[in-house]
Amino acid sequence: MIKIAHYFGKLDMGEADVLRRAMSGKYRGQKHFELIREKYFHNCREEGYPDEIAQEAYFPAEFMVAVINNFGGFYSRELYFHELKKTVARVEPPCINEGAYLTTIREDRVHVGFIHIDGLEKTFLESMLAERDCHGPFLHLHNFIERTGVELEPLNRLIRIGALRFTGRNKKELLWEANFLQKKTGRRTVDIPLFEEPPIHFQLPELAQSPMDDALDEIELLGFPLGNGWDWVDADPDSFAGAPELAQSLGQTIDVLGYYITNKAVRTIRSDTMYFGTFLDKRGQWLDTVHFPGSFQWSPFEGAGFYSLRGTVVEEFGVYSIEVGECRKLGIRGRE
Repeated sequence: MIKIAHYFGKLDMGEADVLRRAMSGKYRGQKHFELIREKYFHNCREEGYPDEIAQEAYFPAEFMVAVINNFGGFYSRELYFHELKKTVARVEPPCINEGAYLTTIREDRVHVGFIHIDGLEKTFLESMLAERDCHGPFLHLHNFIERTGVELEPLNRLIRIGALRFTGRNKKELLWEANFLQKKTGRRTVDIPLFEEPPIHFQLPELAQSPMDDALDEIELLGFPLGNGWDWVDADPDSFAGAPELAQSLGQTIDVLGYYITNKAVRTIRSDTMYFGTFLDKRGQWLDTVHFPGSFQWSPFEGAGFYSLRGTVVEEFGVYSIEVGECRKLGIRGRE
């Protein structure tokens, strides 16, 4: 197994500074990471290692999980989860039997950490995980309620994020059962049964759960969807240009559809404010935008989400961006 030190040992001071800046989010785009990645494999080849062996010491998914758990970087945690999904890892919602307080990775499976669920107290989560580690996995919904003494609000949040999907019941069924059980027992203390009790079965009408319901729950509780959010935008993504088309559209006015990541405000020499925007296109590639004071006054950013952007493609030092004239936030499609 190749040691990562083979790679880092051949970085000069300038390259090491590039790596440091890239890891801290000081560069937009991925070209700096890609250049360093290519040099890593080049150095390994010079040492006589084939790419197959070099790949064994290259852990992009594990690295991104470490970045997420470090809570550092310039961008929001959503972007780091987006980068994680571009690796071989399969990103899954938190799970009360397999997850942890922080985000975890086992082989190619990543469980989002409970820390990212809005509205859950750390003391309850630590108590829940300690109970599981001490007495084994939770068996079913009723077992979870009895052993943790969970109150209704955090229980509903855990169900809506999918943390009890191991039961085989969909969220709407679990929410109905949870509310019934909580009202029936009214208990707020932990009760560990001496003997394993079978779960209570309910005869319910069909309660359909759609992927869009999952996405909306994730947006509310995590701040972003874990799946492909482009499926829900109220527009046809294929009718817009993307990052790969910018080079061939230099000097032309085009329409792009971008998912908002961040922006940076800059004062002009006339003391006006202009903005540099960062978006992702439908392929997950970076779109850089420029918003001059005149256009931004009537086409401002309106927070996270999808934007229809119309502007002129420009190029500077080999980097293509869009000087935006019109910027409009789009909604998401209604449930089918």
